[in-house]
Amino acid sequence: MYGGVKRLIAMIFSLAVAVGTFAFPQQGNTAYAANPVVVVIDPGHGGENLGTDYLPIPEKFYTMQVALYMKEELEKYNNVTVYLTHTQDTDMGLEERAEFAKSVNADFLFSLHFNMSISHALYGSEVWVPSIGTLYSQGYSAGTEFLMQFEQMGLFNRGIKTRIGSKGTDYYGIIKHCSLRDIPAIIVEHCHVDHINDVANIQSQSKLKELGMCDATAVARYFGLEKKDGTANYSTYAPLAVPVPEGRVYHDTTAPLYLEAKLLDYNTTSRYATVELESLDNESPLQYYAFSTDNGLTWSILQPWNKEQNKMTVTVNIGYGKKDTLLFKVMNLYDIATNSNLLNLSSMK
Repeated sequence: MYGGVKRLIAMIFSLAVAVGTFAFPQQGNTAYAANPVVVVIDPGHGGENLGTDYLPIPEKFYTMQVALYMKEELEKYNNVTVYLTHTQDTDMGLEERAEFAKSVNADFLFSLHFNMSISHALYGSEVWVPSIGTLYSQGYSAGTEFLMQFEQMGLFNRGIKTRIGSKGTDYYGIIKHCSLRDIPAIIVEHCHVDHINDVANIQSQSKLKELGMCDATAVARYFGLEKKDGTANYSTYAPLAVPVPEGRVYHDTTAPLYLEAKLLDYNTTSRYATVELESLDNESPLQYYAFSTDNGLTWSILQPWNKEQNKMTVTVNIGYGKKDTLLFKVMNLYDIATNSNLLNLSSMK
C-alpha cells in the first residue's frame, strides 16, 4: 500500500522540481531599530546530512526554503533582527548552531524540520521543546503559536512534546546545546513527507512559502511585533502563559489505560458499523484511532480522536467479504497504542 503512496508522492515532487528551483541564496543585510528582538532560524540538516530522504528531494532543501521565506516575512516587522544559522548547503554541527545563536545574543532559536514515521501512518505537525524551567515555559508558549498557524492551514495538531535521553537530559542536540547556553529553542516539525494527508503542503513553492509565513506569524505573535506597513500589529497580543515547572517534564512512556468499544449498530446491507469508543490516558492526550477487520493484522488510516473528550461515537465502513469482527486501537500524544475489546459483528445480524 505505502509503496504506491510513495510512487504517487514521488511523481508530485518531480512536478515540484519543475515548478520551483531550490537554492541557497546568501543572507541579506537589513537595518533595524535599537535593541531589537534577535531571532535565529535554523534550517535543519544540510551538506551530507540530508535529513529525511523518503522523497526524491531530501528534507534539507525544504527546511532551507521555508527558512528563507520565514526570514523574508519576519523582516517585514519592526524591532526584530533575523539570522540564519547557515545559508549554504553545508555541514554544520548542532553545537556549532547553538554557539552561533549565542554569538548574536539570540532571544530564541527556531529549528525547522519535516517529519516521517517508520510506519508511514502518522501525519500532522508537532513541536519539541526543552524539558526544564523557563526554557520549557517559553518553548511551550512559542510552540503553541506555531501549531495554531498550522491548524489554520489544515494540518493535524500532534502537540507539544519533550523527549529525555538516556542521560536524563534533553534528547535532541539542538535543544540541549541551546539550553546549556540559556537560549530558548524549539524544533518545529511542519508535517510528514511520507503521508498523503500532508504532502500537498510541500508540493509547491507557494505551499513552502505559506509554511514560512506561518512560522513568521507565529514568532511575531509570540514577541508582540508590529509590521512596518501597519497591516499586522501583535503588540497587545498575549501569548499563552505557561507556568514554570518545578522539575523536568518527562515524556509519556506508557500506553493509554484502556479502550472500550461498544457496538451500537451494524447495517448488514451497507456494511457500516456504529461504535461507541471510550478511552483514558492520564499522562498525555489521546490523538488517533483506527480499526481492523482482521484482528489487528492490518489497520485503517488513522483518524483524529476528539481531544476534548474521553468518549466518542464513530461510524466505520467494514467493507465486503468474510469480516465478522471489529477491533479498534487508540494512540496517545507519543504514538503509543492500546487495543480495544474485540467486537463480534454477527451478534447484530
